[in-house]
Amino acid sequence: MKTTLIVMLSLCVLTSVAFADTESGGQYGGGGGPMPTLLFLDLDDLNSAITDAGYPQINQVLFANGGGAYGGVLDGIRIGGFGGSGSNLSASESRSVSFNLAYGGMMIEKAVQTEVNFTVVLGTMLGFGSLDLRFIGNLPETFEDAVSNPFVSSMTKGFYALQPYVAFESKPFSWMWTRFQLGFLWTLADDWSFEEAEFSGPPRTLGGLTASLMIRFGGGEQVALDDVEAALDELAEEFEELIDSDPDLAEPSQVEEVEEPDPQPIETED
Repeated sequence: MKTTLIVMLSLCVLTSVAFADTESGGQYGGGGGPMPTLLFLDLDDLNSAITDAGYPQINQVLFANGGGAYGGVLDGIRIGGFGGSGSNLSASESRSVSFNLAYGGMMIEKAVQTEVNFTVVLGTMLGFGSLDLRFIGNLPETFEDAVSNPFVSSMTKGFYALQPYVAFESKPFSWMWTRFQLGFLWTLADDWSFEEAEFSGPPRTLGGLTASLMIRFGGGEQVALDDVEAALDELAEEFEELIDSDPDLAEPSQVEEVEEPDPQPIETED
């Protein structure tokens, strides 16, 4: 047990050293909140294919509703995550097409505080997502028409996502941060899937500018590295005293040998 405590305390020290400023310490914080995003996508290849088939083109501006969270050193390395999804519906008199996009992943970023309540962030998001297309050829007028003449076709494909970004943060309150983020989403997509069938089709890659606004709920606290190490040393001493005062917590010692009495000679009659 003593060895386990020492290992745990050592890991705490190493973690603190990794995230703290070696000279003045770092301000730690974390939290999350809503992060709506506008995506300005390049869908020229996809729109060309579906308009040739008689469907209306898809709006290339997509609103994705989502959220994000991160934690770490507010003026240093931070790690978090983001996820969001959105859809567009384009319709004509007799046909319509629904376009759905969902993606998310891990965020890794470096923050630099230029002022007390203003921070500039450079980072990237690595993740994955999916595209869904749903085509309606015509609207049925009766139940029999809907059963005898299927009119809905849907397909989906997955993709890998990379999104570098720059963000600007301000702190209007001690418990809340606002964040405006600009980035570029680039994806590499798989083939389309329709039930058990798979086939190629546009888009193979998908990209576009992104603009996000985040309201993060959470605070931060200034922590000096020397204070962290002193607190951990004091905690280790308290554990040592606890172990010394309570024999049940001490490490098992060698079993003391108990001397057995010498066997008494057995008297026999002559």
